Amino acid sequence: MTETVKKGRGQIDLTQGNVTKGFLAFMVPIIIGNIFTQLYNMVDSVIVGQFVGGEALAAVGASFSLNNMINAFLISVGAGATVVVSQYFGAKQRDNVNKTVNSALILAAIVGVILTVVWLLIAEPLLVLMDTPENIMDDALAYFYIIILGTLGHVYYQMTSSILRGMGDAIWPLGLLIFCSLLNVVLDLLFVAVFGMGVTGAAWATILAQLISAIAVVGRLCGKRYNITVNLKSLRINPFMAKSILVIGIPAGLQQLVTAGGSAVVQVFTNSFGSDVVAASSTIIKVDGFIVLPLMAISTAIQTYVGQNVGAGKHDRLKEGIRLSMWMSVVISVVLGLLLVAVAPYAVRMFTSEQAIIDIGATGLRTLGFFYVFMALNNCLTGIVRGAGASMVPMFSSFLNIGMRIVFAYILAYRMGDFRGLYYAMIIGNFCNMAMLVLYYKFGNWRHASVLEKSQKEQNMTA
Repeated sequence: MTETVKKGRGQIDLTQGNVTKGFLAFMVPIIIGNIFTQLYNMVDSVIVGQFVGGEALAAVGASFSLNNMINAFLISVGAGATVVVSQYFGAKQRDNVNKTVNSALILAAIVGVILTVVWLLIAEPLLVLMDTPENIMDDALAYFYIIILGTLGHVYYQMTSSILRGMGDAIWPLGLLIFCSLLNVVLDLLFVAVFGMGVTGAAWATILAQLISAIAVVGRLCGKRYNITVNLKSLRINPFMAKSILVIGIPAGLQQLVTAGGSAVVQVFTNSFGSDVVAASSTIIKVDGFIVLPLMAISTAIQTYVGQNVGAGKHDRLKEGIRLSMWMSVVISVVLGLLLVAVAPYAVRMFTSEQAIIDIGATGLRTLGFFYVFMALNNCLTGIVRGAGASMVPMFSSFLNIGMRIVFAYILAYRMGDFRGLYYAMIIGNFCNMAMLVLYYKFGNWRHASVLEKSQKEQNMTA
């Protein structure tokens, strides 16, 4: 237990050195990675739309929300591995890091196979339920089926990247993400523009890029750079490690699924206002997706920071990092929110030249811009308590968020006939979420939710 995990190039030990410098060095690659993720998600649509046509573009977009649900779930389950690995890494317990990594790799296979089978069975019913137009159904289903077949590679990419981040390495996952994004563009152009494979070509390009990146990141982890042992003899599930990963990761994944489902309900209210409001809301979602990137990066970074310092037992350093992350969240959200208020019409104009849509979109962005601080603190507090090992309360607070958003969207928008109620509802939901997390942060037992404490209690019970 005294042998520590070796540091690789680009790897940061967040339990040592200057807090601000270390935190920023870890966070910046995550921000860049988030930007590439946003761009990566747009590539298939852009290339198919340009080289095949409108119906093919619609076929790719038909399963977009379902693909996002899968991606969000896998990223969140990977967060469980990040937290467990980061705590043992901070505690300098190489043997337990080994057990966690090997358990995570087997879990990835199990989760990947189960998700693949389930999604293949429900893919067509889901597209039918979503009222996918008949003229694009065949292409939409073909595209979605191929994407589902790539689930196993995607699981391994997300799980292994999460493990590396738990050990303080944000550089290598970023490099692989950039490589994966560029490879996807090249393969898209090759399969769609050169070989004329249409929407199926775009799907094959995506899953091949993910598979190659997954092989690369697993190979990186299994090498000698981190002093981790992964081979046929070591590959076995440790029940406690596996349970710890799932106890943290599954609630995070359910949080994403319920949020996505709730957003679909709100979309029904949005649709009732007609195409201009629907188009404006679509642009707001796209602009908002880029605005929140640094806030999401802070949440991811503080999660690893808290995990490592909880494991190391450095409580004063833990408090210092938490204060830093909260102040950064507030300042960045206020600055970006006010900037968005100032440039709102121009932001919408990037997507359309229709003045009615620009006016509606600008109203929505300006309404939300003053209250981004609620969302910022939600993300930050979620990262803090989840990094300590507590994942249930953030899940329930997100349920409260989407529940309040649905209720108030119905009352303020649908019943009162004012589209601005859609944005007021979002603000109210974020505020309720933040209030619940603040109370839990102040008075909850998240400080005693660490994997190390649970492991010690389990050992005492069996002694």
